[in-house]
Amino acid sequence: MFFLSIDSSNGYSNVLITDENLNKVSESISDFHEKHSIIIFKQLDEIMRKADIKLSDLTGITVILGPGSYTGIRVSLTIAKTLSYALGINIMGTGSLYLCAYSIAKNSANFKNIVAVKDAAKGHYYISEYFADKANFTRQLKISLLNINELKSYIENMKNKPSIVYGFNKKNDYEKFKYEFENIGLKAAPFDLKQSAYFASVYASESNFENDSKYAEELSPYYVYGNGPF
Repeated sequence: MFFLSIDSSNGYSNVLITDENLNKVSESISDFHEKHSIIIFKQLDEIMRKADIKLSDLTGITVILGPGSYTGIRVSLTIAKTLSYALGINIMGTGSLYLCAYSIAKNSANFKNIVAVKDAAKGHYYISEYFADKANFTRQLKISLLNINELKSYIENMKNKPSIVYGFNKKNDYEKFKYEFENIGLKAAPFDLKQSAYFASVYASESNFENDSKYAEELSPYYVYGNGPF
């Protein structure tokens, strides 16, 4: 049993294969230096060779739906849907902010209210709020686009003090965000977005993946409207 995960929403392309025990079998991470579709197919060939398996050995696909690079998400989602249809295997899509929050909820039972944040450029941040307990992990706030002061105000007005997790592409991006947050009296745990593909596989394995829509035609990129679609 092998799962394929694809993430091209965060400024790079990550293609990953995990086995039934959630071990990383093969992985390729690449910056965008040519067309998204060319990169992902090259990476897919590479990880298949390294894993010594065929496409027909895949039993499920996960894909990151954003928010982030719309072109990147559209390409990876199209590839994932095509493979799902051609191979007759299930596909599941999930968001990068969800996976930021899900990752820290997995690491500690003490995290209940979680606010996930990632950079949206031009002084804005994607934000979503989640609640975790033993039985459920649910979104409390639709993905929003806020500046730093709006983000501060939102968190300060929350009924229960949340744990904050920040998804970053590069370490210096997190250091910049950490500095900005400390200046307004808040702290955030880091989450390397290059782990999104792996946690998507973990989430899929723990959910009702086998009973989800087989080809999931309804899957589409996440949109956040601010100064245009993202």
